[in-house]
Amino acid sequence: MQVHIGKEIEEKYHKSGMKLSEFAKRINTSARNVYSIFNRAEIKTDQLVKICEVLEFDFFSLYTATDSTAAEPAPAYGKVKQKVMVTIELDGQQTTLNQHIKRITAINQML
Repeated sequence: MQVHIGKEIEEKYHKSGMKLSEFAKRINTSARNVYSIFNRAEIKTDQLVKICEVLEFDFFSLYTATDSTAAEPAPAYGKVKQKVMVTIELDGQQTTLNQHIKRITAINQML
């Protein structure tokens, strides 16, 4: 399933009834850049997280919906807790983000 994230954001933005200037301010960008976002097929994760919070919609769920599951994602992004496993490869070694943070904390404590 192909998702055009900009079009999805634009649709939810229009349904929100929020003014463009207010939306831009809340996602820390200019009004001109909001129109650019609406035209994008891809978006940076950190920016999408902020947009999810402002529009109270989990846009990430659009990427996980399949034909056999309900196409309508969870309506409230910030209200559903999900566990995410992040794996980091550094110098040829793979570790989880948690393990990496523990190593950095230990190094900082030794210094």
